[in-house]
Amino acid sequence: MRKLLLLICTLSFSITYSQPPGGGGGQRGQGGGQGGQMQERPQREVQEFDASKMAGIFTYDDAIVIKKLKIKKKHEELILDVRKAIANYNRNVQEIGLLNKDNFDTLNVYVNAIMKASMASRGQNRGNQQMNSRSSDDRGEENNPMREAMELAKEKINPAREAVKEEEGKLNKSLETILNEKQYKKWLKYQEDVKEALKPKQESNDQNNQMRGQGGGRMGGPPGGGMR
Repeated sequence: MRKLLLLICTLSFSITYSQPPGGGGGQRGQGGGQGGQMQERPQREVQEFDASKMAGIFTYDDAIVIKKLKIKKKHEELILDVRKAIANYNRNVQEIGLLNKDNFDTLNVYVNAIMKASMASRGQNRGNQQMNSRSSDDRGEENNPMREAMELAKEKINPAREAVKEEEGKLNKSLETILNEKQYKKWLKYQEDVKEALKPKQESNDQNNQMRGQGGGRMGGPPGGGMR
């Protein structure tokens, strides 16, 4: 009996001291490492405003279009018709761009200056905005120079954008009459891909909120800052 008790005590002692010290401290260490990586992540570079792109001023490469539509070389007449339609669109869109060049150049200088000033101001006032997030958000909704600049740009660019849309409609109608159904669907898909690629890449609000939440966590407060 005495030997059995001694064996049980020995096993209990071994199990107790075989547990890793700190009770999950390794996980906390890993979490700290991840926080350090987040701090070292570089900020995304802000793209410059381009009024021409915002208006939809761009041209197609007819050789790429023919390749995307998989038109065989033996269909020479179809290839010629597609090239004519693309060339006509490119010429008309370039004319729209030239007619609005002075307007676009002025908007580019104005909006990019506002963007740089807003970024500089945001960096200087970041600490104050975190301490007074509620009042600064309210003021931002009422008086935001960047938002006002973008609204003005949209208003000034809208006539050129509508003119480009009209030319796009003409091009699509022209291609619809000369392409078969399968080819025309490929054309519309390619057109959407090109337009999507021209859109400026911006950080989403979710990403910005996530970064602010992680920052609040590092400062010792609850996730999200808890200041709302």
